[in-house]
Amino acid sequence: MRILHLSCFVLLFAFAAKAQETVSISGKVTDENNQPVFGANVLLLGTGRGTSTNMDGEFTMSDISASNYFIQVSYLGYQSVTKEIELNADTTLDFALAKTSGQLNEVVVTAANRRLQNVQKTAASVSVANAQEVADLQIGNINELGRITSNFRTYDDGGGSFPLVSTRGITTIDATPVVGVYVDDVPLFNVSSFPSYFGDIERIEILKGPQGTLYGRNSIGGVINIISKNPTNHTKGYVTTGYGNLNQYDVQAGISTPIIRDKLFVKINGGLTERDGYIENTFLNDTELLGRKAYNGNLKLTYVANDDWLFKFSSGYERREVDAYAFVGGFGATATVIEDAVNNNPFQVAQNTNGLYVTDILNNAFNLKFTNDKIKIEAITAYQFTDLDRSGDDFDFSPADIQAVASDNSDLSTISQEIRLSSNTKSKLDWIGGLYLYSVSNESDRRTRNGADNAFNPELPPEDAAQYPYDQLTDTEIGQTGLSLFGQASYQLTAKLTATAGLRYEIEDSSLEVNNRFEQDGQDFVYPNLGAVPAEFDKETEFSAFSPKFSLGYQANENSLLFANVTRGYRPGGVNEFVLDESRATFDPEFSWNYELGIKNMLWNNKVKLNATLFYIDYTDQQLFNVLDLTTFSIGRENIGNSRSYGVELETEFILANGLNLVGNLGYLKTEFTDYTYIGFTGVEINNEGNMQVMSPEWSGSLGVNYTTNLNKKWKGSIVVDYQFQSEVFFDPENTSSQDAYGLLNSRLVLGSKNLEFALWAKNLTDVTYLSYGYSVSGSGIFASYGLPQTYGATLTGKF
Repeated sequence: MRILHLSCFVLLFAFAAKAQETVSISGKVTDENNQPVFGANVLLLGTGRGTSTNMDGEFTMSDISASNYFIQVSYLGYQSVTKEIELNADTTLDFALAKTSGQLNEVVVTAANRRLQNVQKTAASVSVANAQEVADLQIGNINELGRITSNFRTYDDGGGSFPLVSTRGITTIDATPVVGVYVDDVPLFNVSSFPSYFGDIERIEILKGPQGTLYGRNSIGGVINIISKNPTNHTKGYVTTGYGNLNQYDVQAGISTPIIRDKLFVKINGGLTERDGYIENTFLNDTELLGRKAYNGNLKLTYVANDDWLFKFSSGYERREVDAYAFVGGFGATATVIEDAVNNNPFQVAQNTNGLYVTDILNNAFNLKFTNDKIKIEAITAYQFTDLDRSGDDFDFSPADIQAVASDNSDLSTISQEIRLSSNTKSKLDWIGGLYLYSVSNESDRRTRNGADNAFNPELPPEDAAQYPYDQLTDTEIGQTGLSLFGQASYQLTAKLTATAGLRYEIEDSSLEVNNRFEQDGQDFVYPNLGAVPAEFDKETEFSAFSPKFSLGYQANENSLLFANVTRGYRPGGVNEFVLDESRATFDPEFSWNYELGIKNMLWNNKVKLNATLFYIDYTDQQLFNVLDLTTFSIGRENIGNSRSYGVELETEFILANGLNLVGNLGYLKTEFTDYTYIGFTGVEINNEGNMQVMSPEWSGSLGVNYTTNLNKKWKGSIVVDYQFQSEVFFDPENTSSQDAYGLLNSRLVLGSKNLEFALWAKNLTDVTYLSYGYSVSGSGIFASYGLPQTYGATLTGKF
């Protein structure tokens, strides 16, 4: 790793020695009444360069490399403005800000091609929500991202530790995600490391379809790109307090300020949230299941050495405490059992233990960026550590003492290094290439209790039944190291037609060390008839894959783009940590091919956005959970499934009047297992060919209205109403148990000025009772979790 860093610095210094042309940009920012705006932020996005306006509303930035940029101007209480500019000489550019706008603003993204682009001129299926839209949609964590776009659903498992993402028929209940999640360019390898709180967000980008070329592993279904705000020359901050039903409270605060003007900047934010539970355990007379508490803190430092060099350091800590889990159903539960519970005893479970999940997450990253008028180089070094402790977690989710996790500690650490080189010129050829390395270590220590009530199983011989209870102790250590080389180039064939091609080669080594033993009354226990036999083994395996991409984009005119993409996604194989049989310890990679056609339009003087995409996905060698050993009920992943999916997505936004916006998204999805046969829990072969993929609704979408008006010169008010809906989803591949179609109505009413904002909010206004998550393994039963009932509250935010 040191050699890699040294090589990087040598390259950077070599390019820094090159002479380059620099220019300046200046201008004036005014308001709706043509009055100067003092203290407006003026940023060159993606560069770390920025300034603020003086008393006369004027700004100047000098020593800027001649190139193309996106410039953004913002001020508290006003709509931000973003424009793409070409700087090849000293430039003057003025801006007029308004509290409400009669046009849709230009939106930029980086997810599709790892460079800033106008989202409407990007040949990819990508959706984006800026900071205001994140607030309007009340997106507070990873489980609520499905509100942004259709055919992209996020489901809360109840405990919040293993959120499920489902997009275009690609999903998993595995801890290794099928959608890559990046926070400020740093990938998160495990769903338990996903952030549970979104604070101080600049924008969230969702890229649908396999993205193997530029993102590699775990992007078989798409990418979530989360970008936080950067500190600037302008000192600003906020304090937010809120309270709602379920005794929910939220306190957050942050400050961003320059330490050395134009050179060194810092941003610090953090807070805590807490909410009571909403599930009753009738067996233990406990009403606090699924209660949550979370703490978070973040630090970001930015140093602009000169026009060429930019350094960033970020560090974040998060702690989550959840009274989990609270699944309705359990082993042996059928669709009838689930339906009866939801209809007659909603928000109730009966289990003999209550679990507690405590997760500590630490993320650190260092980003070095060098830019001149020819090339851009970025080096991103990251270290992440996640500690997950759980205890008292019921496995059978019944009043009986059958199986539970007495204790489980997992320590996951990841070190990664990415180096990217890309062109930075206005020419017919744009390119990007790079190297990515990572090392992952996951150590787990688990004690599973096989309870006394197993003795009442009528299928067991009396001698076997008499052996209960006993404990299984499993110590595992998983190691993963990987290397990727990637490159992508876009060439403008004509003034309107651009072709893109890319390729990534990735190789990964995985290792597994397993030590299984059994105890009874504190003594070693061995009983072969029940599979209670000590096992200790090491296993190593290696996987590799090529991930190509081909794309065509046709800019029919300034406001319309047509595109076609063919991409391949890849999720690496790995090792099953909780197995006793060494021969069942490994599984192979899974792959997906995505074919899509799309069109993007800005119509009627930028008052209407109308985008549509058609897609077809071939998903092969799916890694599906199965019972690998019926005697010990060892669960692991096997490559036993193939499926296909196809559909259409519609994304629209209308400005109906000044300050009145209508947003609508609609997705149709058809999924089908083309091959999925396994031996079920009862020992009978089950064939799921022709059935629908789990947690993948045929229809999904949203409809939202946003009205903003100026109440006087200082205050404005807004109201947002959005309705999120989806059709039936199945919990099991046999398609026997499901959640019927439902919709959630949410609303937010805001009264705000430059320095103060008061908001009333509500989620699930009509108090729909629904199951937000469900799964089944080998036909062993149905396990499902209730979604949040009606919640409401108020927040007060002070800004400076």
